[in-house]
Amino acid sequence: MSFLVGGLTAVAGVFLHLSYPPAGLILALAGTAATFWSIGRSYGKLHFKFTALLGWVVVIIDATTYGDGGELLVQGDRAGMTFLASAFTIVLISVFLPVKD
Repeated sequence: MSFLVGGLTAVAGVFLHLSYPPAGLILALAGTAATFWSIGRSYGKLHFKFTALLGWVVVIIDATTYGDGGELLVQGDRAGMTFLASAFTIVLISVFLPVKD
């Protein structure tokens, strides 16, 4: 379940980061942080956050490379690179935050 939630979070972030600049980027980053924080609080285990991270990374890699259809969802412009760097930092910080006791 956490793999699916991580992937859906990445999908939402990919589609939101270019909509209504800069509010879409801020909403995508806030949603990403809230999702990974809530996974840790809900399940209470670190490996669930790593599983969500794996789902998130799979979607991000697919969105940043040309697939079979040749569509690039996160481009190398300022908005795309800001989204990738900020979201990756937020995800790593959220994953390594302590989980509930």
